[in-house]
Amino acid sequence: MTTQAIDLANLYTAERGRLGRLIRRLVGNRTAADDLVHQTFVKLLAKVDADSLENCPAYLTVTARNLALNHLRDAARKREVALTPEEFQAIADPAPTPEIRALHRSELRRVLLAVAALPPRRREAFVLHKFEELSYDEIAARQGVSRNTVISAIVAALAELNRRLG
Repeated sequence: MTTQAIDLANLYTAERGRLGRLIRRLVGNRTAADDLVHQTFVKLLAKVDADSLENCPAYLTVTARNLALNHLRDAARKREVALTPEEFQAIADPAPTPEIRALHRSELRRVLLAVAALPPRRREAFVLHKFEELSYDEIAARQGVSRNTVISAIVAALAELNRRLG
């Protein structure tokens, strides 16, 4: 063991109880306090070099206090809020309304009909690329054409769909 490791071990033994009491007073939870004491020493290990152990108790106290306050702030953010049934009913439902669903189905039907009206090779290239997420090279291999032919077919399909749906 190096002298720094021995000094840190002695410092941990000497300061653990004091820091635990300080943090426990702030957060009111023994388990959280133990975890925060460990985090305090982890922060010390990340900062300390071999010659800077003289004023470690002050650094540990400030670090422990800051970690405890951060813990309390984070816990307050995660706190549950009790709602009355009336308040709960007033919350908007994130699901789409029946009208919006009908509108989306209508739009989808319109797009699918426009895709179905494309010439067969162009439609196949477009569907493989946009819906099945195949690359241009994979589509070219599947159709037995060049990569540029696939790109041209997809661009033409997009232009035709834009014209029909525009």
